Amino acid sequence: MFVLNNTLFMYPETKEFIQSIKWDQFEGGYGDSPETVASSLLALCDADDEDSVYSILYSDMISHLKYGFDVFPITAPVVDVFTKLNDEHFAHQAILLDFLGYIYATDIREAVPVLSYPVRYSFAKKDKTASPGFEAFRKFFKAYYHGTDNPELYKSDVYYTASLFPEKKEIGRIFELITDNNNDTTFIKNAIISAALINYLQKEKTALPANITAILSGDEALKPYLSVYKGFSGEMIEKEALETLFSTYQDETLLWAQAFTSVIAADALLIGSLSDKQRVRNVLDKDIFPLLQEKKKQFEEEEEQELDFPLYPFMAEDITSIIFRNFLNRGKALDLSDLDDLQHYCLEQLYAMKIHTHAMLHAGLLPEGITPSTQPTLLPIYNYTI
Repeated sequence: MFVLNNTLFMYPETKEFIQSIKWDQFEGGYGDSPETVASSLLALCDADDEDSVYSILYSDMISHLKYGFDVFPITAPVVDVFTKLNDEHFAHQAILLDFLGYIYATDIREAVPVLSYPVRYSFAKKDKTASPGFEAFRKFFKAYYHGTDNPELYKSDVYYTASLFPEKKEIGRIFELITDNNNDTTFIKNAIISAALINYLQKEKTALPANITAILSGDEALKPYLSVYKGFSGEMIEKEALETLFSTYQDETLLWAQAFTSVIAADALLIGSLSDKQRVRNVLDKDIFPLLQEKKKQFEEEEEQELDFPLYPFMAEDITSIIFRNFLNRGKALDLSDLDDLQHYCLEQLYAMKIHTHAMLHAGLLPEGITPSTQPTLLPIYNYTI
């Protein structure tokens, strides 16, 4: 057990708890992770502003908890410490939640294959167990953020509700929050996307109530989100109704899809067309594939490319997650004879555009010309290999 100096009086119970944990029993990213994590958590208790909290979490601690998309066992007691901090009314609760949301991006994507942060899947991968501490994270959210009466945490509530507990019953609660906060445009955008996503993930769809329709219709900034909800619910929508989202690069107030409005719009347009085979072909050919090709060209022309999911890879991951949704996480190579006509067509078009995604790998699809028996050590995806 690491016993560290403790001279200040902020969050005393949490500090005592940190010092009681046998940190050296938990593996982290480095040999000194037990001591460093414990020390950083004590420093977190004494942080008096947001910048200090961000620095401790994302500079001092992150590499000890996570490498790539692998989460180390030492993260589990960190979640317990965050729980203690919230028991003592930590001043920056939303930051703690978002930090854990980043840590557990892979686990969230397993359950929410669109709009949430994509991950780098390898070929036909099937994760049988959640990352260390993930269930503790879910309990942490449920205990301190779900159903909160703190208006500053409402956005966090609806976002992580859809990410962690996408249950049909939550849609009605989200509608109530929208009604109670009908002047908060930023909140309404995030909340209606959350409700729409839950609808997409559920077999039984929830219709949009008249009062919510009125709220969305009565504000020019919110009108496109009426179509977003309908599209994610499986209703046919027109691209023109989403035009402002397609023409906006990012809306920094959005928590979803890294704030890429065109990703949200493309997802809604595609999902809303899936019930009509001819319509979905038309939407893909006329609207979605040209947009994807355009974003791909922009991505490839950038001198400095971000490694982790800027706009084009994010859009490609979502589109292919939707198209091949029924094959995700099967854990084996996909026999092309199992594809339906639409999936066959999409695969041909994607290969023609030289597009392959992690979602396709996850579904058991290799890049064109590669088979399981000829699979190279490194697979080319975007501007890197895995």
